[in-house]
Amino acid sequence: MRWKQELSFIIRRLIHRRRAEQELDDEIRAHLEMEVEQNIADGMSPKEARQAARRSFGSVALAKEDSRTMWGLRSLEILWQDLRYGARMSLRKPGFTLVAVITLSLGIGANTAIFSVVNAVLLRPLPYKEPDRLMAILETKPPQFPESTVSPGNFLDWKKQNTVFERLVAYRGSPFNLIGAGDPERILGVSVTEGFLALFGAQPQLGRDFLPEEHHPGRDNVAILSHGLWQRRFGGDSKILGRVITLDGQNYIVVGVMPTTFPFGGRNLDLLTPMAFTAQQAQNHGGHFLTATGQLKPGVTLDQARAEMSAIGGRLAAQYPGVNTGWNVKIIPLLELTVRSVKPALLALFVTVAFVLLIACVNVANLLLARAAGRQKEIGIRAALGAGRARIVRQLLTESALLALLGGAVGLLLAKYGMDLLLALAPQNLPRMRGASLDGRALAFTAAITLLTGVIFGLVPALQASGPNLNETLKDAGRRLTDGGRRQLMRNALVVLEVASALALLVGAGLMIKSFWRLRKVDPGFDPNNALTVSVALPRRKYPEANRQAAFFQQLIEKVGTLPGAHAAGATSFLPLGGSDDTSSFRIQGRPSLPPGAVQSANIYSVSAGYFKAMGIRLIRGRLFTERDTKDSPRVAIINEWMAKTIFPDEDPIGKHIRVDSEGANSDWFEIVGIVGDVKHSGIDQATTLATTLQTYEPYTQRTVSSMTLIVRAEGDPASLTTAIRSEVLKLDKEQPISGVRTLDQLYSASIAQRRFSALLLGVFAAVALALAAVGVYGVLSYAVTQRAHEIGIRMALGAGRRDVLKLVVGRGMSLTLIGMAAGLAAAFALTRLMSTLLFDVKPTDPLTFSLIALLLGAVALLACWIPARRATKVDPLKALKHE
Repeated sequence: MRWKQELSFIIRRLIHRRRAEQELDDEIRAHLEMEVEQNIADGMSPKEARQAARRSFGSVALAKEDSRTMWGLRSLEILWQDLRYGARMSLRKPGFTLVAVITLSLGIGANTAIFSVVNAVLLRPLPYKEPDRLMAILETKPPQFPESTVSPGNFLDWKKQNTVFERLVAYRGSPFNLIGAGDPERILGVSVTEGFLALFGAQPQLGRDFLPEEHHPGRDNVAILSHGLWQRRFGGDSKILGRVITLDGQNYIVVGVMPTTFPFGGRNLDLLTPMAFTAQQAQNHGGHFLTATGQLKPGVTLDQARAEMSAIGGRLAAQYPGVNTGWNVKIIPLLELTVRSVKPALLALFVTVAFVLLIACVNVANLLLARAAGRQKEIGIRAALGAGRARIVRQLLTESALLALLGGAVGLLLAKYGMDLLLALAPQNLPRMRGASLDGRALAFTAAITLLTGVIFGLVPALQASGPNLNETLKDAGRRLTDGGRRQLMRNALVVLEVASALALLVGAGLMIKSFWRLRKVDPGFDPNNALTVSVALPRRKYPEANRQAAFFQQLIEKVGTLPGAHAAGATSFLPLGGSDDTSSFRIQGRPSLPPGAVQSANIYSVSAGYFKAMGIRLIRGRLFTERDTKDSPRVAIINEWMAKTIFPDEDPIGKHIRVDSEGANSDWFEIVGIVGDVKHSGIDQATTLATTLQTYEPYTQRTVSSMTLIVRAEGDPASLTTAIRSEVLKLDKEQPISGVRTLDQLYSASIAQRRFSALLLGVFAAVALALAAVGVYGVLSYAVTQRAHEIGIRMALGAGRRDVLKLVVGRGMSLTLIGMAAGLAAAFALTRLMSTLLFDVKPTDPLTFSLIALLLGAVALLACWIPARRATKVDPLKALKHE
């Protein structure tokens, strides 16, 4: 408790400083008076008694200092003095202070904003109970399926055989058509196995979790609503429990409402339903459509879980060789799986802003070196009066820290507005981005980099300035001496470091920008302009027969195609870049069957006759589907160019026959009647062998599906057709909603949004770095011109012309720039190799990018050199010599 008493004493002394000083004066005076009275009593005269008392007491000032030290205030007093002096110095040079604070605030603000994003996306734990124990479990069959969803049969076997997971659950997206209590609406549901909420540590806000018996067929017509759906659709009705709602034409009983704090997967989730496996589904080991997540038992490591699940996967492959040969299990921490698609780009951005901060620190360090050269006499006088080097360094570091604090405060303000801008620019599919904010961890990071920044840019100038030569400094001419070699060397080294950092950063940004430019040049295989997409999903309970489903879509396509402003209309089961596909193995008539475990798969699409025209997909050979391709006519198919080249490399595929295994071993053979261009279904930035996979198109009249997406090509603004399309759907079925209304251009833009976001931010930060580097070169040369004005005047008096002066100044600046560029190119050559996963169709050592960036930086540096050089040519020799 003693430390608390001492702290309380110090605080009282700080608050009541004047009273404490008065009490100290009174105490010293009383002590002296008592000594004087004692001396007078001993026979001294009053004057002699007072002199003797003062001699005996010693230095009053020293006694006061000792008392203040005992109070614990001496170090605080010195710090306060340093802060006040630093503030006066900053106010005396407002231009210097403003430039330093703006420079630092740019670096600190950028770092704080990007760290807030990195913290929210990569560092912050998942918002679930014990998130470190949550694992994503996938199936894998390289190289065709490096990562895949899970089959029901394998999942149930995992659940029975494993000993490493405390809980193991599976779920799948289950969209529903919700009718009643308003307009029909397409909502996103998730069908979950038993223990789903318990695994994520969640409980309904109202009602209860699913009961074990509700995961059996026939008893699974219950639902738990999300808080958003409860509020939006049912007005937050407190009597919602037990209410019957209609989903896809089937009645469900509401048994619970989830809280707002249940952010499952960052999805716009509307409700949960129990997953109930039929006997047939439980034996399905070949269909992969479930997402599995497990919670490790306490004490079980990731390696132990991987080893056991791999062993189970091996046993299942032996048990079910027809469908499981080559398949095994892959376990990834859930957080890692969630953020891995954006982790490299975010780390690259974080390194980028770190370079920006480094360049800002170098700039300010150069400014402080220049200011220290002008304060040589002041520092020399302080040293001559007894100030030690440590005391001078402390004073100069305090001034640097004060500048850093100002820069940190302004940077924090910039980060706040920068975060708003980042959130506005960030793509919607960037995981966990919406949780980014200036929280406590971000503020602590800002405080840390502010303190570190103050030390980084202040230490070197402080050490340089704190060791003056007193004999030279105290001479009157000392004020006009040019800098010593060590200080010049330090400033030159800082310029080289600044240029090298800027060049490395610019090369990285240039590669990203070129990569994005190349991406925009990729042909997606369709025309994204002036086309609207609208999804329509028919409930199977209401439309159980394939002919009714086909009739609905046939009527809808015909009506939509005749709308005013509609140029063409078609439909497909899966939209390009939509994130979904139907993959199935296939066989070719006349060729031997593949060995067990070997698979050749294609993506299968059910499309209408007008689909290719509406999408702008080109026909290469053969014919497109027509209205004569009905369910009663011979089955036909169209394949893409990549499939034609890989499956039929030395023969004409037109007229060949294929069979899709997912339709059964006795299904009809399809005759290939046409070849169309490759379409980037999986992603614009995917490799050709992955993105333009084998693609097979079938008429929807022969391969009927209950859910299709309409594509309507418009003559004008495609969004203007939305109301008319919705009206046509309701005319056919007043309970049928539409969803996924967006233009093809929006879909295309969303597919490249993350790369656009990264390229934009890297470009902005690189531009800031370029500007800071130019300012740094300009500042050093401008100061050098001022310091060497006398030398330049003498040179001009002796006959040097403007060209000679320009050559002198520009030559010095460009020599430093070229050294920095050489170092920067070497650093960029090494660092950009780490960016290879972020680049598209661009080599990390792309010579054109390196050359153009070097020329750009050289041109900017030349301009920064030319401005002070031009000022140097205007030095008046007579004035310079007269001043000397």
